[in-house]
Amino acid sequence: MILDGKVVAQKVLDEVRAGVARFRGTARAAPTLAVVLVGDFAPSKIYVANKKKAADTIGIAVEDHLHPAGLDRKVLLALLGRLSADRRIHGILLQLPLPAGLDEDEAIAAIDPAKDVDGLHPVNLGRLLAGAPTVVPCTPGGCMEILDHYGCELKGAEAVVIGRSRLVGKPLAQLLLARHATVTMCHTRTRELAAHTRRADVLCVAAGGRAR
Repeated sequence: MILDGKVVAQKVLDEVRAGVARFRGTARAAPTLAVVLVGDFAPSKIYVANKKKAADTIGIAVEDHLHPAGLDRKVLLALLGRLSADRRIHGILLQLPLPAGLDEDEAIAAIDPAKDVDGLHPVNLGRLLAGAPTVVPCTPGGCMEILDHYGCELKGAEAVVIGRSRLVGKPLAQLLLARHATVTMCHTRTRELAAHTRRADVLCVAAGGRAR
C-alpha cells in the first residue's frame, strides 16, 4: 500500500484552516506565530520559508525574528523569554539547528511549553513519555496522522523505527508504544538491521531530521 502524505497534509491544512477561522471569530485576532531564525544556514531558511507559506495559506500571522549574523546567548534567551511572555504571540518556532556556540537544550527550555510548537520543551517531551502528550513534535505527529488516515492497525503490530534522534525517532517510538505497537528502535550500530526491517509491519526511517 502506498501512503500518500500529500493527501493527508491537505486534509490537515483544511482542518487547521477551519480551526483558525473559529479562533479569529472568538478572539477577534489572528493566531500569531513568532519565527526565530539564528544564523545563515541555507536549509533552515528554506524550511522557515515553507512553514511561513503554509501558515499564510491557513490564516496564521507570522512575526519574523531573523538574525542571519547570529545572536549572543544572552540576547537569544532574552528574546525567547520576551516572546513567551507576550500575550500577542500564541506559538514560538525556534528553527534548529542553532549556530555553533549556542546551547539548543537551553534555548528550547527558555520557551513557554504552551507556546512550543515543535513539542521539544522538556515539559512537553515528559508528557509524551508519561503517555499524556500535549504538543507533539511535528514529524512524528505527521507519521501518526498518515497511519491513522489509511486505517493502519497498530495494536500488536511490529513497528521498526530507524533513527534515535530526539526530534523524530524517540518521540515517534513513544507514540507508537502508546498505540500498543511493539516497537524496535534501530540506528547505525544496530546489528542485523536488514532482518529487523524485513519483519516490520510498520517501518519508519528517520533520516536528516525527516521521517520516511
